[in-house]
Amino acid sequence: MDYYRCPNAKLTKEIQRRGFQPYGDQDQLSEGLQKDDSLRGSEATTVETVPAQFVPSRVNLMRTVEFGKTAHANILVGERIVHWTMNTFFPTLQLFFESGRSCTIEGGQLSNAAVGLDPQLRFRLTDITHEEDGRLIKTTLPEKLVGPSPSIAILEATIACRTSVAVKQTSPEYGQVLSPTQPRADILQEKHMVVGLRLEGMKRMGYLWAREATDTPSSGQKTWGDMRVTGLRDDIPVPFFGFPQKKTKFGGEMAVVEKRSMIRGRQANGILER
Repeated sequence: MDYYRCPNAKLTKEIQRRGFQPYGDQDQLSEGLQKDDSLRGSEATTVETVPAQFVPSRVNLMRTVEFGKTAHANILVGERIVHWTMNTFFPTLQLFFESGRSCTIEGGQLSNAAVGLDPQLRFRLTDITHEEDGRLIKTTLPEKLVGPSPSIAILEATIACRTSVAVKQTSPEYGQVLSPTQPRADILQEKHMVVGLRLEGMKRMGYLWAREATDTPSSGQKTWGDMRVTGLRDDIPVPFFGFPQKKTKFGGEMAVVEKRSMIRGRQANGILER
């Protein structure tokens, strides 16, 4: 997130909340928060995560036409994940199970959102070959350790309400004249629904969350979206997850969906050279 236009008092308070000692001017404080975001990810921006008993109606009824009705997270317990895809076409995590069934966990409430994973959950899920943001990524583990068809069991699944830090653009007060030195952003907190999974090999729960791609949304726009679990399905086949290039190194990648412009080459004098 972009903290550079936030007031010193808010920057200092946020740094202290994270357990650090504030030092330096406004730019140094902002840079320190951004660096912490980069290093710790969602752990840095999370204030608290509280287990929830039910999904709020605003989440329960969203996007049911595309992905189906909301289901309880407990339906995932006992399933073994053999493959997963995330953020290729939609802000979703789609899990494919050894049983032949699948489940979509979606966070499409915001128009420009992407689904993310807490660090410990991402670390465990990347032990199997998966597709993320249009790229097929081979498991980092040798086949002799995980076998030809590795899978990971889901031991616990839950929903929770998380409070996270958000940076929002602010408007000047009535009669106030804008100047380059005036802060025009604020550090706030937002509540949003997340889905928690504890997989075999994990000591604690890791959560899936959705976040707006814009670093500093306007004051009326949310930064964090809500996640929900849809029901199990048996009509979606597992994508091809045997890596097509046998000599590809562990952790290697291959594009399966091109999400950028297909035009390639360099531009000279306004003319594209192929």
